[in-house]
Amino acid sequence: MPLTIDVWFDYICPFSVMARKIITETVGDEDVHVRWRPYELHPEGIPATGKKDYPDGVWENSVLPMGERFGIAFRADPPSPLPHTGRALRGFDFAQRHGAGLAYNDRLFEAHLGEHRDIGDPAVLAALVGEIGLDAEAFDAQLASAADLDRYRQEQREAAAIHRIHTVPTVTVGPWRTEGVPDAGRLAQALDFLSSRAAAQTRSATRARPATPHTRAA
Repeated sequence: MPLTIDVWFDYICPFSVMARKIITETVGDEDVHVRWRPYELHPEGIPATGKKDYPDGVWENSVLPMGERFGIAFRADPPSPLPHTGRALRGFDFAQRHGAGLAYNDRLFEAHLGEHRDIGDPAVLAALVGEIGLDAEAFDAQLASAADLDRYRQEQREAAAIHRIHTVPTVTVGPWRTEGVPDAGRLAQALDFLSSRAAAQTRSATRARPATPHTRAA
């Protein structure tokens, strides 16, 4: 059974983009499943402080230099104001069900961080969905359903209560956990250790399994 990397993300977070690049490059061709899990940082659309933009200095002092280090070119100016990402994050489920989860993520990150489009606007979101070949009407229909809203709210509650998520990106592999952009070397070590442990457990279980007795035919 392949290992699973769980990654909680939000479309307003440029560090989630960096995490994806690190994870993709570290995993390579290994038999590892990456599960992307939406987590809405600011359900009301803005931080609790009431500030509608990225924190002072974080873009020029952290986002831009880290992006350059990882080979990701962000615009010199950050998007403003911060959008309400709940609808966009709910839409990931629709895209995932139609085999376009990663394409959806790529398009929304680029729309927000690269093009400064308001991904909280339903019309903008529907247009972006159409651009990646999905049915915008079916997309809107799912997001209009009470059942989908209940599903999303339950996932958000479980993320906070069960998985203790409070920031993005948060990356876990079994018991291994990191908050923020993962270090590639440490992630690789965690994957190697957990893969070796799983293989050893499989071998141990195989040796411990009693042999099936052979019965001579009458």
